[in-house]
Amino acid sequence: MLCLHCRGVGLIPGWRTKISHAVHISACSTQWNIKKNQETINQLREETRVLQLQLTALLQGDEKVVQAVIREWKSEKPYLKNRTGQQALEHLDYRLNEKVKQLNALRHQLGLRQKWLEELQLQHSLRELEIAEAQDSNTEVAKTMRNLENRLEKARMKAEEAEHITSVYLQLKAYLQEESLHLGNRRLSARDIAKNQLQYLEETVFRERKKRERYLTECKKRAEEKKLQNERMERKTQREHVLLQSDDTLQDSMYSKEEELKRRWSMYQMEVLFGKVKDATGVAETHAVVRRFLAQGDTFTQLEMLKSENEQTLLRLKQEKQRLQQELEDLKYSGEALLVSEQKRQAELQGRLKMEEQRRADAQNQLDRTMRALQITKEGLEHLAGKLNHIVVAGPTYEEGSPGASLDTKDSATPQPQETGRSVGKMDPKVDDYLPNLLGLVEEKLLKLHSQLENHNVPEMLRHIVDREFYATLEGKLPSYNTRIALPVAGHKDKFFDEEESEEDDSDVVTRAALKMRSQKLIESRSKRRGRSRRS
Repeated sequence: MLCLHCRGVGLIPGWRTKISHAVHISACSTQWNIKKNQETINQLREETRVLQLQLTALLQGDEKVVQAVIREWKSEKPYLKNRTGQQALEHLDYRLNEKVKQLNALRHQLGLRQKWLEELQLQHSLRELEIAEAQDSNTEVAKTMRNLENRLEKARMKAEEAEHITSVYLQLKAYLQEESLHLGNRRLSARDIAKNQLQYLEETVFRERKKRERYLTECKKRAEEKKLQNERMERKTQREHVLLQSDDTLQDSMYSKEEELKRRWSMYQMEVLFGKVKDATGVAETHAVVRRFLAQGDTFTQLEMLKSENEQTLLRLKQEKQRLQQELEDLKYSGEALLVSEQKRQAELQGRLKMEEQRRADAQNQLDRTMRALQITKEGLEHLAGKLNHIVVAGPTYEEGSPGASLDTKDSATPQPQETGRSVGKMDPKVDDYLPNLLGLVEEKLLKLHSQLENHNVPEMLRHIVDREFYATLEGKLPSYNTRIALPVAGHKDKFFDEEESEEDDSDVVTRAALKMRSQKLIESRSKRRGRSRRS
């Protein structure tokens, strides 16, 4: 026990040293571990901060890209303001593709322009060579070219003038066709208006004539009275001074008498001339005639002014024509400008030609329709005239000799007017006024037929025509083998009965139409009786 206790007492300090050494070692290791862990924590914190910075940079990359693009492409700022990086890149790719396409198109146009420029340069060089050759060679070629160009210009001017004349004639043709459509109504209205105007003018002329006649009679009466008074005064003076006059006084009186007679004769001529002037002008008053002549003087002065103005205008137009002709001569050898202008002019003329052809086609269609309408009207009038051929209208007709007769005798070639009835057969369809003459003939026949029908009972005539048509239809329905039956004639034979008369009476049989009428009446009477019996 004591040994053990000694060993135990000796071992305690060793264990203490070991334990302290171990504690010291463990304390050092923990500090080292803490330091190491602290370094690790700091390193991890640094890495975390770097990663956070990278993350924020990545998150802010779209905005940076957009801002960078906006700095480089300021014109695209409104389109990239609220877009992401991917959308901005897509938009930039789209715009880049558009710019590339535009660049390719411009390059293609540049190539075409370069080719066209080369062709034009080649043509220009050829023209220069031709001009140089023409200048170097004889002047006959240049003269020939100028003559040909002048002829071409004249031909073009004539063609333009012909086109203008054609257009004017087409307008006139269209106007005449339009007028022909309304010719009937206008003709009737014009006829009525002309009749009314003619009646009014006749009445006016008659009144004016009466008025002038009354005025002339009054003037003649006054002239006769004055003449008688003058003659009385002359006789009286002659009686008073016949014994007192000498030879000189007689000569003076004869001279004065001749002067008076001349004065009266001049007054009479003036009155006659004034009467003719009044008859010509239709004015009965003197101041009106004077006013007419003054108005004619004003009209003459106005016409003279218009003539002078027209002469000035004509002179100005001639000067302008000369100036334009000079400009035309200057522009003939302008080369490319003339060619371009001629090409434009040719295109314009072709367009006008197409328009005129279209108008011509329309006018031809309208003419065809008008000709068809005229042909239908002509056929209708000829048919109506054929229906009215039995009506004779009196009027002068000109019968021309046949060609064979004209060969035999020369006198038969001249038409001889004859007062005969006019008919359609006597009209020549080839004459220009054939249709108006035919229309007038049909109108006269219809008027004559209307005047004839006014004296008849039209309902009775219509009933008679209906009966005739009915009997004609019955006759047409009967068979061809239908025979006539002679009905016995009830008559008292005379004692002087002759055999020949009996034969004539036997031969006088009833006609087919009379037999049909009797049978029809019999059928109608039987049908009426049956209807009455059924009703009863």
